[in-house]
Amino acid sequence: MKFFNSVKSALSRFFAPPEEYAKKKSGKSKIFNALCILSGAFFLAMYLPYFAWHAPRGHGADTAASLLVFFCVLMPVLFRHPLKKLLKKAYTPLKSIWCGGMCFYMVSFLIFCVAIHTAQDTAFKESEKQPVVIVFGCQVHMDGRLSAELSERLKTAAAVLEEHPDAICITAGGQGDNEPMPESAKMKEVLVGAGIDGNRIFTEERSTNTAENMAYSIEVLKNKGYDPENCSFIFVSSGFHTPRILLLGHRNGLADCATVSSASPYPFLEFLYTVREYMSYVHLFLFG
Repeated sequence: MKFFNSVKSALSRFFAPPEEYAKKKSGKSKIFNALCILSGAFFLAMYLPYFAWHAPRGHGADTAASLLVFFCVLMPVLFRHPLKKLLKKAYTPLKSIWCGGMCFYMVSFLIFCVAIHTAQDTAFKESEKQPVVIVFGCQVHMDGRLSAELSERLKTAAAVLEEHPDAICITAGGQGDNEPMPESAKMKEVLVGAGIDGNRIFTEERSTNTAENMAYSIEVLKNKGYDPENCSFIFVSSGFHTPRILLLGHRNGLADCATVSSASPYPFLEFLYTVREYMSYVHLFLFG
């Protein structure tokens, strides 16, 4: 069927008057160019604020990611004539792939935002298992102050631990290059200051990302003599973060999991974290 359609299309182009074919080609080209402009503008609207936030703060990976995006989006537009001469017949199919990829990102990112920000927390089910609260870290400033996101997570964690006095807690987060101490150590210090018994709190200080937060927290739990299969888990983090944490929990074999989301203090920061979270999902599904 596809073969006959191709033949029919070729014959129609051959017998059609030249001006009619030119009009059809011109119309398709305008639609194609409009999609390129729309998707490119969408990319820049996502990553210009991202770049403006991270670059002055010396966040190397995020700044490099933004620059890579700018290069990939702008190069085919700014250098389209040299590229057309260089690539020749390959130019049009490569341009189609480029435009299709950007349009896919635009649509999938919008769907992702709706899914993430309408996701509901998973309720905790009371059982005879040992409750374990895992609090996921965020940046600690060089002067020892908590980032706004981390402050909200710890307020929520303290409330959860007060609600479940028999629960133990693991604070998860290592020390970044721009941090004065491991996030988990600072988190424990704050929770103890909020009235939580320090003997209930264990720290996980090796991790550098969310996947390691989860894996190393399970190791800490085992080292303290607890069997994860006999534990029920409550994951505490920001709302944009908890769906991926729940997914990672299941991937690590944790069956009895709940999530509690803390409030996001600033809409702009929530937007920036959502942009990064999308790429975290891409990395998770590509590399596990």
